[in-house]
Amino acid sequence: MPPDTTKSQDIKGLVERFHVCRDVWPEYAFINHEKRQIGFELDFSGSPQDEEKHPEPGSDKCLEIYKALVRIAEEVLPQADKGTTYQIEPYDQSIHYLPQRGNRPEVVLKVRILHREAFERPIDASEFHYLEKLKGQLEEWGICQH
Repeated sequence: MPPDTTKSQDIKGLVERFHVCRDVWPEYAFINHEKRQIGFELDFSGSPQDEEKHPEPGSDKCLEIYKALVRIAEEVLPQADKGTTYQIEPYDQSIHYLPQRGNRPEVVLKVRILHREAFERPIDASEFHYLEKLKGQLEEWGICQH
């Protein structure tokens, strides 16, 4: 099996194991007293396997899920893009619950997508293009959006 196929199968296995989903939110900043969208926040969320319904925040199980989410994010996020960059936010050691996914316990990895330089500029086609490239790969791996 070629390396890319093996890597893709590994990622799909993590997606299935931890029921990985994604959400996209606008990223705002106040610039000169004006609220401005400067990018996007892409959230990856994973949940423990069915036999462990309510893990302790910051537990080894949660850290395992977080590391899987980092692996997925690092695999999909392009390493070089002329106008856009990303920042993986630190692990918050919390359990999150969203009604749109039945209030299941989730570990969340937040990724900010911004301009590479002058991050305070309003979003433009480069951020939209970057996000669309990511969405295509995430859908191929079976990462749902709710």
